[in-house]
Amino acid sequence: MRLLLRGGPGDGQVVTGGGETVVWRACLYEITTALAHRQGDDLRVYRHRPDCCELYGRGAEDRCE
Repeated sequence: MRLLLRGGPGDGQVVTGGGETVVWRACLYEITTALAHRQGDDLRVYRHRPDCCELYGRGAEDRCE
């Protein structure tokens, strides 16, 4: 499934994945209920978790692992 990343370093990227979370370049993105129309498709939007990104000390929180 193709999806759209919102926020963080992957903002605007269309990637392949699925499930409750997606990891893109060591940053965690969580599924939302939003859909976005991009490149002729309706894509599920995944929102960036800034507390779970390597650039921001990913792994410091138990819930990020």
